[in-house]
Amino acid sequence: MEIQAVLYQILNIVVICINLFGIGVVFWGFVVAATGFIRMKLHRHGVIFFLKEANEIRAVLGTYILFGLEFMIAGDIIHTFIKPSQDDLIILATIVAIRTVISYFLGREVDEALRDKGDQKIFKKELATKSIT
Repeated sequence: MEIQAVLYQILNIVVICINLFGIGVVFWGFVVAATGFIRMKLHRHGVIFFLKEANEIRAVLGTYILFGLEFMIAGDIIHTFIKPSQDDLIILATIVAIRTVISYFLGREVDEALRDKGDQKIFKKELATKSIT
């Protein structure tokens, strides 16, 4: 067997593993977020608690999705290097563009959720110091 064909098969297996890992990360994020959501709903807290916790769960899920998408983009890039036809490059560019847009907006949402969480901690600290004095 020719070394180029063996290398092609190995890289194809690597690409499949990278994509499966990315899918696994997204799926695991779904499991983590779903269990957090179910646990939150079972405790039956008030609306403010629900909104705060839901925001945190969205941030966690968004982070997992972003991380998984990065792996899938890496797999697509490697796949295109293996077999660089014009059609593959167009497909790769389209996939990367779509995933980049998704990643951008998910990243903004995660940052906003984390910023809200940080603002809540600062607000609680300010309330605690004001009540002491």
